[in-house]
Amino acid sequence: MAAGEHAFGRPTRRRLLPSSPPPSPSVGPAVAERDSGLPAGPPDPEAAAPGLRRLRAGGRRWTFALLAAAALIGGCFAVQNELDRAAELLLRTGVHSDGTVLTVWQKPRAGTYIEVGYVLGGARKRVWIDKTSDRRYAVGDHVRVATDPVRPARVRTSDEPNEDRATGGVGILMFIAGVVLFPVAVVRRIRWARRLAAARRTGWYPAEVTIAPHRRLTAAEHRPPDLRITYRDGTTIDARGAHAYGVAELADRPRREVRVAGTGENLALLFPAGVNGKRPYLVPAEAVTDR
Repeated sequence: MAAGEHAFGRPTRRRLLPSSPPPSPSVGPAVAERDSGLPAGPPDPEAAAPGLRRLRAGGRRWTFALLAAAALIGGCFAVQNELDRAAELLLRTGVHSDGTVLTVWQKPRAGTYIEVGYVLGGARKRVWIDKTSDRRYAVGDHVRVATDPVRPARVRTSDEPNEDRATGGVGILMFIAGVVLFPVAVVRRIRWARRLAAARRTGWYPAEVTIAPHRRLTAAEHRPPDLRITYRDGTTIDARGAHAYGVAELADRPRREVRVAGTGENLALLFPAGVNGKRPYLVPAEAVTDR
């Protein structure tokens, strides 16, 4: 099947043809409902409470994801700020001594390190310093070394803060994760808000849905399933689920009972029960148009 092709073929919605004779006044409201993207007949009021509750829950999950993304980005700056603060404090309060560059070691992707020899408390010591400044070093160069009196292994020079690269790497990973998650969370949160508004506007209509069996979730295939929604008045919509997890397992039998709210790209399907059969299960979806 080509990418973007729907399992059920060309999407259809049954409507009166333009050449058909105008409907009688008695069927005017039904035609208006069809033209607005809704089936004829009243919605099911009993599905409103559980459906809206799950739509709000879906929106809250992405609100939490949005907050988590902001926390990751903020955590990155907090980690870096703490590293800089500790390095500055060591420069001010550490035990200072003169040192000499013994070795300059450069390794691709690992950065540049300098080995410094210095005297502390009458003992000669050697330490590797992570070079992050723009200063160029050569063997024999003089440097000023600051040593933590409480933790002698913590050493820096006047130009190199020698911050823990592993901790800094964690901060960078936090920043990358936050930057990637933030726009996704914003878009998804907006989508769930639109689905909630659409469901409140249209109500929940009884329908039957068939999930395309070839879209079942497997270890190698995580594509959202294709859905064929048939309302009780005969209106048929081809749609696609917004995600694959939890939906594909419902493809074990056709024409499942469902309540559908919204229109267009803001559809929401409420199954009486999920795979575990314990409570109503909500599936976000969107109607598929010609591609």
